[in-house]
Amino acid sequence: MAPPKLDTSFRPDVEGLRALAVFAVILFHYSNGRTAGFVGVDIFFVISGFLITRIIAREIVAGQFHFSAFYARRARRIIPALVAVVLFTVAGGLVLLSPPALVLLGKQAISALFGVSNVYFWLTSGYFSREAHSEPLLHTWSLGVEEQFYLLWPMALLLLHRIWGLWGKPALLVIGLFIALSFGSIRILTGDYETFAFFMLPTRAWQLATGGLLVFLPSLHGHRWPGVLKAAGLLFILAAILLIEPDASYPGFSALLPTVGAALLIWPSDRRTYVADLLSIRPLRYFGKISYSLYLWHWPPLVLLLTWSQSASLSLVQSIFLFLFAWAMAQLSWRFVEQPFRRKSTGNSKVLVTSAGVVCVVALIPLGFVLSDGAPARISEAGRELSKKLDREEADDQSVFCDFKEVIESDAECARFSKNEEHVLVMGDSHADHLVWAIKDAFPAVKVSTLIRSGCRPIVASVGRKNCVEMYDAFFRDVLPDHRFDAIVLSARWRNGQYENLEPTVAALGAYADRLVVLGQTVEYDHPLPELLLASYLPRRSSDIQDFMSRWSEIKKIDEHMARSLSDIPVEYYSVIEAVCPDDNCTLFSPSGYPLTWDYGHFNASGARLVVERLQSKGFHLP
Repeated sequence: MAPPKLDTSFRPDVEGLRALAVFAVILFHYSNGRTAGFVGVDIFFVISGFLITRIIAREIVAGQFHFSAFYARRARRIIPALVAVVLFTVAGGLVLLSPPALVLLGKQAISALFGVSNVYFWLTSGYFSREAHSEPLLHTWSLGVEEQFYLLWPMALLLLHRIWGLWGKPALLVIGLFIALSFGSIRILTGDYETFAFFMLPTRAWQLATGGLLVFLPSLHGHRWPGVLKAAGLLFILAAILLIEPDASYPGFSALLPTVGAALLIWPSDRRTYVADLLSIRPLRYFGKISYSLYLWHWPPLVLLLTWSQSASLSLVQSIFLFLFAWAMAQLSWRFVEQPFRRKSTGNSKVLVTSAGVVCVVALIPLGFVLSDGAPARISEAGRELSKKLDREEADDQSVFCDFKEVIESDAECARFSKNEEHVLVMGDSHADHLVWAIKDAFPAVKVSTLIRSGCRPIVASVGRKNCVEMYDAFFRDVLPDHRFDAIVLSARWRNGQYENLEPTVAALGAYADRLVVLGQTVEYDHPLPELLLASYLPRRSSDIQDFMSRWSEIKKIDEHMARSLSDIPVEYYSVIEAVCPDDNCTLFSPSGYPLTWDYGHFNASGARLVVERLQSKGFHLP
């Protein structure tokens, strides 16, 4: 099929849509997660797919596409502003971060510079995790997805053009099939591989390819349909921002809302619409113009500010200050970094070689952080000794995480149900997991089995995370009726309104255990406890740990309410808070000298042993 005339004219409405996308992301981060503005990245993916594919298609059809020219343009567009932000961030980290945190920042910076941030964060973190607010370059994951996509996309389009022509029906069917397969992989991976599904190219490529597909579709025609569809697109995006819950299972089917919404807004039309005119207003176009720099600059200052203040969230004044700072830096970056490099007329090969050289040289700075173990000479000897204990390895080696599938299909420790020994089952989330090995050490004669999954509180409920509901439904239906336990222990990160189903849970479990034990919520800190303990050795506002326990009153109320509500039913309740903080005086170190927790509230092995010993002194015993 002969290609139609390809419209490559400037789209002011698409530039305005960029502003909407970046504002959504900023609102999500600066409002402490009160909206689902993270879908702004989904919108960016569709915009990018459309604009870049339009350029590639134009050059392919004209016989002018060259890989060197394409990647030189990408380098001019991406690298200068990214390098500026990385340099700012590592400079701030050198002043504000502890040695272990600076090592992590060094790894993030190297990953960002080489376009593999998404891989790094897939392996080490989670976008919605509590630790995300201590990751200064977390937002660069989306750049990694884009650059990996554009390593493959031009080659795919060239191949399709040579076989069928880009506007041929077979080529469009292949692109459509690719979109369907990529989107379908979300269904397979979301649940057991949630972090991979969020960060990695296979489950994000469909959004970029959707934008690309729009280039080859006929323009919207008619008097009414263009306006109706674009209005629907705007409503889809607003609904996504306001209604989608920040959740580890994203992107799921809910990702269709921002993606389809963006596609409808971008889909070329043969007539003007009110929505396109709205997106084309001058203020939106201005922020759309600087959106790349604004996206880059909005996040690192937030993380550095929270690190300096050791706060868990932003105040309104802080949010306003951060936005003004990010706006100013974005304007300066666009004017003095982005534009000069994009306009500079240099040979493609020279641009690529220079860009690679700059990236490698700049990467030496964060590499130095990693190789020096975080530049520990910045702090005193006492601080250096403490920083050596900020090692999560001890906790990781003790983990017994398993899901229900593993329980019934493998020989894992959590699967060995025995009817011939004193037998205890521990159920819960990661706040059960961190106590299991200490329980085994304290009661060596007892056979301990586990049913543990991160984020899955041990309650009977018809709503909640899909994988949790399915796991407990299957356990109650298929396994529990065939077993009898000497004791069942329930432990979790109990939250307001999420422990009210404990009574029906206890009733359901009562027939299968001689004793039921509930362990209460533990203390939580606004930042990892080891980081807080280093505060006195770094330029921080305060070194009083209790200044950084913003949930203390809430957790105390939860503990007291659980103790009262469970006192009238056949269950033993033990307060973990009282074990950690007797008389509200919280223990910070285990007898071995390690901070009691390795993060905001998960005990390391020595900390867990201390807590279990104190629970034993209060009467806790097994079986």
